[in-house]
Amino acid sequence: MAIKAYRALTTEPTVSPQERRVQEPATIGKIGEMAVKLTLQGVPKHETLNQITGSIPKIKINEYLAQIAAESVEGMEEIRKSLKAAYKEVTIVGKGEGRHPDLAGTARPDFIGLTKNDGTPIIVEAKDSAREARSYKFQAMFYNGIAEKYGVYLLQERIEGETPRFFTRILRSNAETVLVYPRLATFSIVKEKYVPTESVIKGAWKAKQLGFSGRVPENACRNKCPHNRLKVNLPEADMEPLPPLPLIFSKGSIENGVDLDLEYQTNYAWDLLPSRIKLALLFSQRMGHELDGLKNWLMTNLMISKEAADLVADNAKRESFLASKPTSDDLLRLMESELQPWQIILKQRLKTSAPSILARATAVYSLPKDSSRFVRSAWGRWC
Repeated sequence: MAIKAYRALTTEPTVSPQERRVQEPATIGKIGEMAVKLTLQGVPKHETLNQITGSIPKIKINEYLAQIAAESVEGMEEIRKSLKAAYKEVTIVGKGEGRHPDLAGTARPDFIGLTKNDGTPIIVEAKDSAREARSYKFQAMFYNGIAEKYGVYLLQERIEGETPRFFTRILRSNAETVLVYPRLATFSIVKEKYVPTESVIKGAWKAKQLGFSGRVPENACRNKCPHNRLKVNLPEADMEPLPPLPLIFSKGSIENGVDLDLEYQTNYAWDLLPSRIKLALLFSQRMGHELDGLKNWLMTNLMISKEAADLVADNAKRESFLASKPTSDDLLRLMESELQPWQIILKQRLKTSAPSILARATAVYSLPKDSSRFVRSAWGRWC
């Protein structure tokens, strides 16, 4: 980890002509995701294949992709039948997202499903690869750990039962993840969870800090240790782990009056609005009494606050609210004391990276509610 951090900081990005690959992994992954989603939503096989082909036009001119699509749809039909033994039926209801405050990271499983047995939510992860890998199980265990400790948010427009839902819903329970392999026509249920300990988390951050400083943690690795394959020799050292930069920025935002709950609710609601409504609001077209109806709909169906609904419905207010937030330069100044150790490590790179750090802070620590408690709890584990 230290060596990778060192390389990330010191290696100049180069633009070189890339070899044209026959297949892009992202395209194959998208085929698998669509096959899983549509099949578990009850869409017939032929319609599933038609929708996949319509969404990924290159399938029509690429025999290999067409074969993968056909195998994935056939495989998912077998998986759907086999899942009945475990759950009776699994229905995909939407996308999910979890946050780990101490790692300053997010987890985005492909889907959240509901079981017909008792409506229990489960995590569904599509892996449209030609073989299973041990890393997939670890990923599933990590998802389960986040779901149990911090919760996974069910997002976006979706159907639960036969009812459209729009509000964010947090799922916090003893979760399990189903790894689905459409091309292999198989699946595995992962019930184990991985919750990194405080020492592991701080050790990981310490390794990154040392790597950014051109050093590695003290170790007694043997010659065959995997890190030796990287062929980068750095001196060993030790240092105290520092709070993650996104956490420092979020703490600074809260201390300077930013309402992260309101920010999340406003952005979430805006993203869900149809384009025609957005255009009407952006260009100040007269909506009259329709604005009150829109705000009531937002509060009722998205379960956001009245203040957030007012901001969504008033473009000028929303822009003013977003502009009132401290910028990355403001936070560098306001949190100068807390950032001092990082400044020594990163030097000028801290200033140039600050906008990206602030974006990461927003992605991790801005929640539908209780954002401040989320940040303060994480800060308490570091300081």
